[in-house]
Amino acid sequence: MISNGLKGLFLFSLFGAIAITLFGGWYTWEAAPPYPEQVTGPDGTVVMTRDSIMQGQHVWQKYGLMDNGSVWGHGTYRGNDYTATSLHLMGQFMRDAHAQKDFGKPYADLSREQQVVLDDRVIRELKENRLDEATLTLRLTEAEAAAVQKLREHWGRIFLEGDKPTAVAAGVLNSPEEAKDLSDFFYWTAWAAGTLRPGKTLTYTNNWPPDRSVGNEIATEAVIWSIASLLGLMVAIGAALAAFFKFNFDKDLDGLELDDQVGERIINLPISSSQRKTAKYFLIVVLLFFLQLMLGGLMAHYTVHPGEFYGIKAVSDNIPYNWPKSWHLQLAIFWIATAWIGAALYLAPIAGRKEPKYQGLLVDILFGAVVFVAVGSLFGTVLGIKGLAGSWWFWIGHQGWEFLELGRLWQILLFVGLIIWLVLVARAVKPNFGAGQDRWGTVPFYTYSAIAIVSFFAFGLFYTPNTHLTVADFWRWWVVHTWVEGIFEFFAAAAMAYVVTTLGLAPKRKALRAAYFTASLALFSGIIGVGHHYYWFGDPDIWLALGGVISTMEPVPILLLLLKVALDSRHSPVTSDAYPYKWPMLFMGASAGWAFLGAGVFGFIITTPVINYYEHSTYLTMNHGHTALFGTYGMLAIGLLLGGLCLAVQAWALSTGHSHGQTMVFTVLTLGQMAHVMAIRSEFDSLWCQGLLSNKPLLGAVLATFALQMAVIYVPVFNTVFKTAPLSAMELGICLAAAMVVFIAVEAEKTWRRSRAATLNQVAS
Repeated sequence: MISNGLKGLFLFSLFGAIAITLFGGWYTWEAAPPYPEQVTGPDGTVVMTRDSIMQGQHVWQKYGLMDNGSVWGHGTYRGNDYTATSLHLMGQFMRDAHAQKDFGKPYADLSREQQVVLDDRVIRELKENRLDEATLTLRLTEAEAAAVQKLREHWGRIFLEGDKPTAVAAGVLNSPEEAKDLSDFFYWTAWAAGTLRPGKTLTYTNNWPPDRSVGNEIATEAVIWSIASLLGLMVAIGAALAAFFKFNFDKDLDGLELDDQVGERIINLPISSSQRKTAKYFLIVVLLFFLQLMLGGLMAHYTVHPGEFYGIKAVSDNIPYNWPKSWHLQLAIFWIATAWIGAALYLAPIAGRKEPKYQGLLVDILFGAVVFVAVGSLFGTVLGIKGLAGSWWFWIGHQGWEFLELGRLWQILLFVGLIIWLVLVARAVKPNFGAGQDRWGTVPFYTYSAIAIVSFFAFGLFYTPNTHLTVADFWRWWVVHTWVEGIFEFFAAAAMAYVVTTLGLAPKRKALRAAYFTASLALFSGIIGVGHHYYWFGDPDIWLALGGVISTMEPVPILLLLLKVALDSRHSPVTSDAYPYKWPMLFMGASAGWAFLGAGVFGFIITTPVINYYEHSTYLTMNHGHTALFGTYGMLAIGLLLGGLCLAVQAWALSTGHSHGQTMVFTVLTLGQMAHVMAIRSEFDSLWCQGLLSNKPLLGAVLATFALQMAVIYVPVFNTVFKTAPLSAMELGICLAAAMVVFIAVEAEKTWRRSRAATLNQVAS
């Protein structure tokens, strides 16, 4: 079914990209900014040691301060970038020290000519690398040593007394010693950002942050590789489109009579025990999604009114900004992953054509494990933030890495849970791997994507608290970006290929060829493209080339996926109101459009080195992250959620002896669309703000549709025509509740939109 050439492309894209990236990782480990064994003043007095710097890094991690600010541009965008601020303050403090020594007055009181002389002297002092490579002793000038002391005073005041404008709560650290160590860590990151690499004209962070007062300006290499990346993108688009049309990926449905009744037959298949038990996964998805949105609203409020929450001291004093920020990020991963886990477990018996023994029991056990890990990790991060985890902070508290906040124990348990999920899926689809079966078919392809999801999460276990900051971040992005941009797209392509072919919406052979082609491009660009996160984080300049060129190609596979969805829609019965999976499939198709906008367009405009140099650590990154994560995978998850709601209703009907499951599913889909059309009247304003009567024709149409739906259910003649049955009051109530989930989800999204708009307006003002 799949040609050898396409198989080779897929294997090369996966393993070739991994090999290239691992080579870059080895080079990163070799060239990472060194930790000095000791830092001395001009007279040999020890100012700080490697131990104090590492202890400061531990303080940075265990209190979840990456969710308060950023270092080398990585972290939250609400507060300080502590590297950029520290480097800038070092320059200011050094100027004042020189001014007092040479002229006996502050720098601000000097003439412009005197200031220019001191500016040049400070830049030369900061740029000179005085680290002895043999002993790893860093020697400071007199001005630098004085500036380090003032830097300690500055950060001690911020983290012990609090700083509302940057969302730092009072007493966030437990002692002045922790504040001193944290300041030493910030100084080391500033030293690496301002000092030239040996034998290079670039700093250890490739001249980031941009700050002319300390001599940091964009490197020529960044401009050159930005131009190369644009040329590479044009070539990649042309080559991909040529291949797309050459191999007739656009002709999958042309001239074919598709079976538009297959969806009806699928929905009437018997529901197995394990499939019924997946319903609770989708309930958890709704709850997690709602909680995430509420926490996002709290963060937005803190952004506009730092340290305040409508005068409620119990909230503002006890819930610092980094608490909801940490939970907000974790919940995004949890609810999307849970939707996918539930959908995969539901589809597995259909793919395997039978229910494996004890599958239902194992689904229940996995559900309990998922809930335990989710709850444990969420409250564990709070223990870390509050400083209550003690020496166990890395294991049960807050690891300190954005998106991977959960403690190592919870991370391991989550990994084990993913393995169990993979085993459950594998044992259900095992018949597809028997003798004579195509190992490159739709179900195997879907299974391989599930294996990749589990495997790549393991890279988040490759670091410890004492791992070099740059190296640890290298592995972090293998989960945060490679897992999402490469492997998730692989899984999404496989899931969509399986669903559309199973429902009779596309022929298996051609749809699978298109999925393999798209996944190959996504894996190659997504895995190597992780390099755009390495430009300024103490990584060697090789990533300006690798990351700069390859990352700009990431929109190409998304473009092809969008093109494929658009072309296939010409013949698809999905848009028909009679199609039972209309809305789930439309949401899945919409995910391709959002993927192109969020991951493709918004990602492309910030990943070229010359743009990212100035954009790094700004709110523009948040725009890309939110649109890509929700639009790409959130929309796909909501499609699975809608399908899951319908299936859950039918499963409930069958398990409780109700014979009206088909009518209930039909009612949920109809009422869900009505709830959806009322909710989407505005992208920002809630229905209650607009007024229920503000659009009387639409309200009339909805009420008329509701009346017709009730007639279809309760008028005997319509029961015969539409093959429906009268529902009891409880059955109708369940249908209404399920449909309201759609309304609540859309209104919650609009709440987030309003909060985000308010935040951006406040920032702009």
